[in-house]
Amino acid sequence: MSLFVTTHKRGVSFPAHLVPKTQALSSKTFKIPPLDGSLTLPEIWDWHLENSPEHPLFVYVDENGTEKSLIFRDAIYAMHRAGRIMRSRMPESLAETRPLVAILAVSDAITYFLVETGLMRANFVFFPISPRNSPAAVAHLLTQTSADHVLVGPQPAMQNLVKAALGHIQTSGARVPSTSIMPSFDDLVKPELEPNFEFLPRYNFHADDDSSYFHSSGSSAFPKPRLSWHARYVSLGFIPYFGALDVTGLRVGHFTIPMFHGWGGMLVAWMASAGITLCCFGPKNHTVLPTPEATLKAILATKSEMAFTVPSIIEAWSKSAEDVQALKQISKGIVFGGGPLDKAVGDQLTEQGVILLNSYGSTELGLASKTIPPYFGKDWEYVTFDDSNLKVHWEHQGDGTAELVALVSDFLSPSGLNTTVNGEPAYATSDLFIPHPTRPGLWKLFGRTDDQIMHSTGEKTNPVPLEAMLNQDPNVGRCVMFGRGQFNAGVLVEPQVSQRFDPSDTEKLAAYRNKIWPTVEQMNAYAPQHSRIFKEMIMVTSPDKPFSYTAKNTARRQAIIKEYESEIEALYAAAADSTQAGDLSPPDAWDVSSTVDLIRLIVGRVVKTPLADRDDFFQKGCDSLQATWIRNSILHALRQSSAVETRKIPNNFVYQNPTIQSLGEYISALVQLGFKADEKITEAPDTTASVAAMHKMVEQYRQNLPKHIPSAPIPTKDTVLVTGTTGSLGCIVLAKLLAAPEVEHVYAMNRVHEEGKALIDRQKERLAEWGVDPEIVNSPKLTFLETDLSAERLGLPADTYDKLRHSVTHIIHNAYRVNFNLSLSSFEPNIRGVRQLIDMALTSSLAVPPRLIFVSSVGVLGRRHPGDVTSTPVNEEPVDPSLAVSTGYAESKWVIERLLSIAEEETVLRPVTVRVGQLAGGASGAWNRAEWFPSLVKSSLYLGSLPSLDQVVSWIPADKAAQALVEMRNSKYPILHLSHPRPVPWSNIISPISRALNLPVVPYAEWFAKLQKSGEGLSAQMEAEALKNNPALGLLPFFSSVNTQASSGEAMGLRSMETTKAQEVAVSLSENTLPRLSEADVLKWLAYW
Repeated sequence: MSLFVTTHKRGVSFPAHLVPKTQALSSKTFKIPPLDGSLTLPEIWDWHLENSPEHPLFVYVDENGTEKSLIFRDAIYAMHRAGRIMRSRMPESLAETRPLVAILAVSDAITYFLVETGLMRANFVFFPISPRNSPAAVAHLLTQTSADHVLVGPQPAMQNLVKAALGHIQTSGARVPSTSIMPSFDDLVKPELEPNFEFLPRYNFHADDDSSYFHSSGSSAFPKPRLSWHARYVSLGFIPYFGALDVTGLRVGHFTIPMFHGWGGMLVAWMASAGITLCCFGPKNHTVLPTPEATLKAILATKSEMAFTVPSIIEAWSKSAEDVQALKQISKGIVFGGGPLDKAVGDQLTEQGVILLNSYGSTELGLASKTIPPYFGKDWEYVTFDDSNLKVHWEHQGDGTAELVALVSDFLSPSGLNTTVNGEPAYATSDLFIPHPTRPGLWKLFGRTDDQIMHSTGEKTNPVPLEAMLNQDPNVGRCVMFGRGQFNAGVLVEPQVSQRFDPSDTEKLAAYRNKIWPTVEQMNAYAPQHSRIFKEMIMVTSPDKPFSYTAKNTARRQAIIKEYESEIEALYAAAADSTQAGDLSPPDAWDVSSTVDLIRLIVGRVVKTPLADRDDFFQKGCDSLQATWIRNSILHALRQSSAVETRKIPNNFVYQNPTIQSLGEYISALVQLGFKADEKITEAPDTTASVAAMHKMVEQYRQNLPKHIPSAPIPTKDTVLVTGTTGSLGCIVLAKLLAAPEVEHVYAMNRVHEEGKALIDRQKERLAEWGVDPEIVNSPKLTFLETDLSAERLGLPADTYDKLRHSVTHIIHNAYRVNFNLSLSSFEPNIRGVRQLIDMALTSSLAVPPRLIFVSSVGVLGRRHPGDVTSTPVNEEPVDPSLAVSTGYAESKWVIERLLSIAEEETVLRPVTVRVGQLAGGASGAWNRAEWFPSLVKSSLYLGSLPSLDQVVSWIPADKAAQALVEMRNSKYPILHLSHPRPVPWSNIISPISRALNLPVVPYAEWFAKLQKSGEGLSAQMEAEALKNNPALGLLPFFSSVNTQASSGEAMGLRSMETTKAQEVAVSLSENTLPRLSEADVLKWLAYW
């Protein structure tokens, strides 16, 4: 290959010497053509006539089942025939020009390819137009490009389509192009070469000359034509060279993606540059319908080693066990793109051994993701990009997504440049991606910034103009289309105010659909076929769920679709005739077996992960909303068929019994033995079973601690790994560490956000919230890591994990699940995560293993029960496990404290456990509104009074706590307490609030009685509404257990903590640097809330 480099005015250079040598490594029939810019694509085809004449271009099976092939020589002759035919059809007035010829035909792939390349070789500009467009859209495309001629398929549908489109053009007064019939395969491919074959003349091709148009599906009223030029085709030909597979001579099944698609245009370049061999349906007078059955049969018959297709075809194959077995024969995999593949289908096929390879591209870019990437297995949804081929800029959106913006590179210049990045021309795709949580460089398509709907077929619906048409109906207020990932579209309509009704009334729903149907039919006449609406897919809003609107009075599309998500899913299910059974019936007898059966069905409806009866469903992804659904379903069943007084059942019974078996046993016992939980507790509860469970957990995770084997010296500066930096304490700890001159580097480790929000964006938001400069995220001392602490190697790549083992000197483990309803077993992932950190520390290569600082809680010390009136502070020492028996949260923290003590006894690890007391708002006043004290204050506004207590508070501002924690990282003591060493009376906090809010202070018992009464008789929906203004109602168990008998000690029944050792270690806890809480602090909190 020549090393000559040519740069063209449209931005593409051809540094051929930089192209990887990955293609034609063993081919005997194909030679790599000059890709240095010295030849254009039509000239490359002529070059192949001399250099690769016997290479197979197409493979197909004829009507008799006989395999046929079309080699380069015969195809190139056919291209010249096609070019001569088209030259002969042009009027003399266009003889010396480069006419633009549009193609509007449903033709077999081979004929379509030969006509396209023939037009290019004849020095025409060609424009393949999808016959799925409406006549108005076709007219728009022809007018926008000033098309001179249209090749039309012989089918009546094509003839009618072009006739209607030309009628639109004529009405507009624009120039009407001429038309002729699309040449057939027999017109172009001859069994024998004619004597004295007449080649087309050698035209003076230029790399910067226009060569073709393709069109997008459009972000406005019509599809947009996108121009390509000769140099761009050569640049598209580079793409396979940056892939992971030698595709020369590779048989690739191409049966479902039409050649008028941008993908087809790209394959034209690949076939010339890399010699890929396309397997397709044979040329006939009529086109074979690419059904899933016909496609798979053809793939197997042509011995395709790889297949290109769309998600809807794969989803159809997945329903047949026989088809799935056949898919395994496609040895190099199935490449799909153009739309989302159902995740359940992809996961199922992957598990069964089918190789799925996702791809991403566009009309403007060609194939943008890495060509035929390495197999990603269970991460089949993701794609990767090759920086050496495609120059990518990620425009982060602040919500965990990033828009792909492509810049002009040496090998690729996007068409439709529409923006700049740092002064460089670029194409903003409007496509949003989310990064893989643990595999850098992998990205998953999330959606589009312009709200286009991507169907499972790979087609896109642009809803904006269609909605605008339907909104004109006098019976329609507003409408929103939906259908992402579905085969077809639907529309959600909000009727005019005078027309609104309950859509559950089927007669009124049918009447309304009929009323607006004429307008829908007009909309369908305008829309592409895949965007048309069936009457059954018209959904009407409920009066109690009206549309929400922006300040510009436009419907908030995504919020509305989210709001109606369940109804939309039900609509598609009903359309597919796949509705499920009705409500579950309670058992006749509430014995353990029958009750467990009922619980299994209830939980199975919520938690979609397969569950064994003894699996903790909170570890399997059950969240608080689902727990509430389970709870309410069980209570409903109990009310139907038992005498249990359900009002007396604790709100958290699902959390305390987090397996199907334990929940079934608990409910059965309620029915069989009666309920006694309403009895007052005046003595410390029996903790025997809970303590045994805690010891069992310790034994499970203390086994086989690694032996530390040092091999590297002690660093002169600290490298700190800190977890949970987006939390209130961790956020400020991060800022303190970055400001410390003795800290060389900080690794901020956090879990992946549930909604895909980028870690750096989350961190900046929290820093700003806590009054810290958010730009510290750009510090060269800082590295962000998204992890799963409970996974092997903390969910990190091996090289990253090893780098941490060889450099980290301190681990501050602050991240922890906060849910006071869960039982101990549900916190096992947190416990496993600490064991992983212990293992990482002990396998460090440093002479001294990292100090592991664990952020524990005052909760480990328990709360004083009503019979306990003591107020002696607890020492900074290990405590009996019975103290922690209260919540799974506190019990799990005790388990970890004990694990760290064992590690200290049995290894060289020197951990530090820091029991943190109540954190108050810091310098900015920021204090999480969902915590118990902010909730108490807000509810007091609702109840009309504040509670009094004759007790003290040792709350410490979060910023002061963070500084102390940083100072504690080198503590000589294994256990420290982090709370304010100088408590103040509860009244010092409540009195300023009383004055500021003009609320009286009443005895705690009176205040709590008001709170309790405010929640009586509320339905679940009413309770959810009440919590907005009365959030303490959701913390009723916490407030009900307050010990008001103690006349001193820490407020709310919490234990007082001795801080002598902590003050020795952390100078920031001294009286000079940490004053008592004052009214000024309280007023800052109020201002923040």
